[in-house]
Amino acid sequence: MKAYIETEGLVLKGQLPQLDDEENDLDMASTMCCVPFAAVAVGKGENFDPIASDRSLIPYKSILWSEPTESGVFDELEVSYARKVGHKTGVFTSVFTIAAGPKSSESSLISSTVTDDSIILSEKLMARAYPDSKPGVSVLVLINPHGGKGLSLKIYNKEVEPFLRAAHCNLTVIKTKYSGHATDIAEEMDIDKFDLILCASGDGIPHEVINGLYKRSDRAKAFNKLVITQVPAGSGNALSRSCLGTLEPSDAVLEILKGVTVRTDLMAVCSQDQPVIVSFLSQTYGIIAQADIGTEWMRWIGESRFDIGVLSQVLSGRSYPCTIAVKYIARTIEELSDYYRIHMNDASNDADLDDDAFELKYNDVFQETDDLCDISNLPGWEKLDDELCSNMGLLYSGKMPYVSKDTNFFPAALPHDGSMDIVVTDVRAGFFKTVDALLSLDKGLHVWTEEVTHSKVEAFRVIPRAKPGQLPFISVDGENFPFQPFQVEIMRGLMKTVMRDGSYTETGFLDNHRRMQLDSTTL
Repeated sequence: MKAYIETEGLVLKGQLPQLDDEENDLDMASTMCCVPFAAVAVGKGENFDPIASDRSLIPYKSILWSEPTESGVFDELEVSYARKVGHKTGVFTSVFTIAAGPKSSESSLISSTVTDDSIILSEKLMARAYPDSKPGVSVLVLINPHGGKGLSLKIYNKEVEPFLRAAHCNLTVIKTKYSGHATDIAEEMDIDKFDLILCASGDGIPHEVINGLYKRSDRAKAFNKLVITQVPAGSGNALSRSCLGTLEPSDAVLEILKGVTVRTDLMAVCSQDQPVIVSFLSQTYGIIAQADIGTEWMRWIGESRFDIGVLSQVLSGRSYPCTIAVKYIARTIEELSDYYRIHMNDASNDADLDDDAFELKYNDVFQETDDLCDISNLPGWEKLDDELCSNMGLLYSGKMPYVSKDTNFFPAALPHDGSMDIVVTDVRAGFFKTVDALLSLDKGLHVWTEEVTHSKVEAFRVIPRAKPGQLPFISVDGENFPFQPFQVEIMRGLMKTVMRDGSYTETGFLDNHRRMQLDSTTL
């Protein structure tokens, strides 16, 4: 088939064959052919639409690889690309006779020189296919075979690996065998062999990887070298949802291959009797921690276990008293909105890290303090209202907007601004107001309700106070954390990850702000 190099991609003279969503060869094929095309993998793709419904166009974003054919014909290229078929995304390989289109500037590349022109054409196509990333990278794949519903290995084999192989990635695949295995791997791996760590898992494996890299003596070099990503294959997939905008594995791997590498902040979680734990997602005490850690035994039912846990906690009306001190960046929702507007388009700092980037600002004071409720040696810190803290239902702090599929918990989160979002609720608000706030989580509207305190902070400290006979959970990135005082502070721009279009998934925060302002003026 003849194809023209145009601004938007390869425009075909003719159309790719019509395929039925139910065709068996889509699901069964496992090897690539040259002509005319062959499916190599499929995955459900509700959000990713590489060629929409136009079978006469292959956008550059969907092109995974291009190379001259073995025939040596000067204008023939073998192209591997993603294509949406019904509700699924598949990988195909076709041979095209390439020509410069009337709107293209490539006509000077088309001549009758067999070998050179084919190579030049292929390189030109690859440059347009990978404007923000590098093709053929070396990838360490970490699979948690027991994560979520136990389907991660199947998901990876069917919906992820064929895309990576079509993109000529150099793959090393390891299945984790025990809790903390990914930490050990990251701590001991030869970082010079890899460009990217891909976690086929929930959020637990990325958490382990980050902490393994943090433990290394050459951690600055490790965080400079490696990009950490996730294809959603567990019960919690916030990294993929927030950064790649999808919970479909095939869509996620395409975004990983084609997205923009961005540095994002991490958070140091400190206690007085154990080493620093690095968090990329969230820390929580109260309703959410109970709903998450307290339903571990229900992981087999997937994400719905979390909803069940939250409902149970809200119905109980239970409070989780504590003392909270914070170093504010934006105290009120209006201050926070202004801050978000100012910093939402800040560029990622691409400068290499050095050891100073890992120095903590407040941990020494924390370690040396006997009375943790005393913040007199922390200039600029403030305690939250004691009545609120004594009746606290939820403390939730985080760095990424989406903590699960439909939970836009931190809609004002920014990737590398040096802040954390923190949300606190009061059980005295009552059942119905609490439920009303929780029902608006999908749109991020809960932060605008009177029952929710939402701020941006540089650091905070929590001293939990357990009621008699109770030992509540504390959660860090969805992992159980000892019930004890802890302090969290931001670490700017440490982790490299991939983001669709170079930013977090859209949350609608500014639109909701404008809507709330309009509503308030009409009352």
